[in-house]
Amino acid sequence: MSLPDRKEAEVRRMLAGPHPLVPPDLAERATARGRRLLAHRRLLRRLGWLLALLALAALAWTAVQHPWLPPPAHTTPPVEGW
Repeated sequence: MSLPDRKEAEVRRMLAGPHPLVPPDLAERATARGRRLLAHRRLLRRLGWLLALLALAALAWTAVQHPWLPPPAHTTPPVEGW
């Protein structure tokens, strides 16, 4: 037998053999797992948006507050050279 014929014969042998029993609650378990995965993805997406909004708020605060500038002096410096 050539290579493709061997594979085809093996697949036919597998399909003709006894089929494994499917658990009766398989659909219910798959549905529950799918719901958990969707809830997990939804939670991660919401956390990502929350982090993005927090980063944007921090950037806006930084732009308004100008923390890189020194605080204003409460007294004037002494005049030199007089």
